[in-house]
Amino acid sequence: MDDVAALRENVGPAERGRSLAGQRILFIAVRDFGYAQQITDELRRRGAEVDYLLDRPFDTPIMSAATRYMRPAIMPFADRYYFRKLAELGNKEYTQVFVLNGVTVSTRLLAALRARMPRARFLFYIWDSMRNRPSAPALLPYFDDKVTFDPEAAEQYDMRLRPLFFAPGFETPADGEPEYDLSFIGTAHSDRYHIISTLGAALGTEVKPYWYLFLKAPWVFYAEKLMNPAFKRARRDDFKYETLGFAKVQQVFRKSRAIVDIEHPHQMGLTMRTFEALGSGKKLITTNTHVRDYPFYDSQNMHVIDRANPSLPDEFLKTPYRPLPQELYYQYSLAGWVDSLMGSDGAAGTGNPK
Repeated sequence: MDDVAALRENVGPAERGRSLAGQRILFIAVRDFGYAQQITDELRRRGAEVDYLLDRPFDTPIMSAATRYMRPAIMPFADRYYFRKLAELGNKEYTQVFVLNGVTVSTRLLAALRARMPRARFLFYIWDSMRNRPSAPALLPYFDDKVTFDPEAAEQYDMRLRPLFFAPGFETPADGEPEYDLSFIGTAHSDRYHIISTLGAALGTEVKPYWYLFLKAPWVFYAEKLMNPAFKRARRDDFKYETLGFAKVQQVFRKSRAIVDIEHPHQMGLTMRTFEALGSGKKLITTNTHVRDYPFYDSQNMHVIDRANPSLPDEFLKTPYRPLPQELYYQYSLAGWVDSLMGSDGAAGTGNPK
């Protein structure tokens, strides 16, 4: 049985809201869009003591680009940051070390942490494609539990498959009729601008969309204009240069009839937007054909568009959303995600890297 088929066989979580009282967790994650804070809050709600350190701590647009394209040059500065922060925390002993993505986490840091805390459980979760993160496979031997959102990576690297989640607040019902027929909020990477602009042009005049294509800075637009063919017809004013707050994202979701989702072309795993649409009880318009493999797929609720020629049947927005079994909503909530990662083996670790 493949990984996605196994999800169909086990749609209910084994434990709900497992207590983490007595756990001391070192959590390293990027702070994009507030997800790290949501996870931290959920771990603390269950009784864990959590110390949070930034993955990708150099947050300016230029340093973010350097981290992506010149990672070896950045890593000594990242190591210095982590060792300094750990010293400020008093060089604590942790029962779990939880790394989310690990963009600027080095093998040197992981080796030092494992040597200092041989009994700790080391947990790694990645919500990016391994093809986008060539440095990630080198980190895997340092972890006891290695989890991915991507079925391809799960098979290739012998990792556990666990899809993403929706955070609290997305399930709050909307008041009245939707203000937007469909909406998209996300970073304008790869071919997203081309897909959104093509889809928008194909919509009838009676359809009201909400588009929020984000870039880190105006200079990023000009760089993309030079290097990315998808930006050939793009204008600077087609993009936003400030992140949209978590509350605003949820507000737009509540006001939308359907959510547009465009995964990176190099990934198979389902994006966060997929689960936020699920949690909101909203229809989903997605380029990811793999959504059909998951237990919550319903053709009345979800429509797959062609990235090369995106279009939308008129009837899709006119039919009502069909509610799913409640068990599925819990499984793909943040609480269900934490249940899956913080399983019954708790803080048990294997000690040394494999």
